[in-house]
Amino acid sequence: MYRIGNDKRKIKSAKLICKGMEQLMRIQDYNEISVTQIVNASCVGRATFYRLFDDKSDVVLYQMESVFDELIQRLGPHTDSNVAVTSLFELWLSQKELFLSLVKANLYGEFQTRLSFVIGEKLKFIKESVGLNDRNWEYFIHIRAAMLFTALRVAITQFNEDSPLDISNTLNDLFGKQPTIFKS
Repeated sequence: MYRIGNDKRKIKSAKLICKGMEQLMRIQDYNEISVTQIVNASCVGRATFYRLFDDKSDVVLYQMESVFDELIQRLGPHTDSNVAVTSLFELWLSQKELFLSLVKANLYGEFQTRLSFVIGEKLKFIKESVGLNDRNWEYFIHIRAAMLFTALRVAITQFNEDSPLDISNTLNDLFGKQPTIFKS
């Protein structure tokens, strides 16, 4: 797991490493990128890399966390859920290489876990208003995160001309306005 913390020098070095990784991801497949290439592209020492990250997948996880942190900052406490979903797609469509690297590194579980947290925080008012127990709430949040992850993957790999609003509208047409809970 990455070890950055709040140390300004570590943050600066981590950003350089991320920038180097981003440059490499634009020109070659994630699986072909080596730590040596990342170190060379980022102009940091190998020791600095390993002081901050265990491997290249740690760099991708750190980048993912940064994107989710930006999403959380964009969303206020009362942001409409359609706006939240559209913002999610805006951010991740601008980070296609990172998203595809997460998939290629088999880190989609981490992505869905982080997305579940964001959704859970954003939609927790539903749990109380509908009266869901903890178990059903966890199912709801994790299934919602899996659907959004899959929609993002389809948008990036098959319909990359679609805008975030197009994707959100398509999901609303298919599954109803966000959020929807079906009660029996």
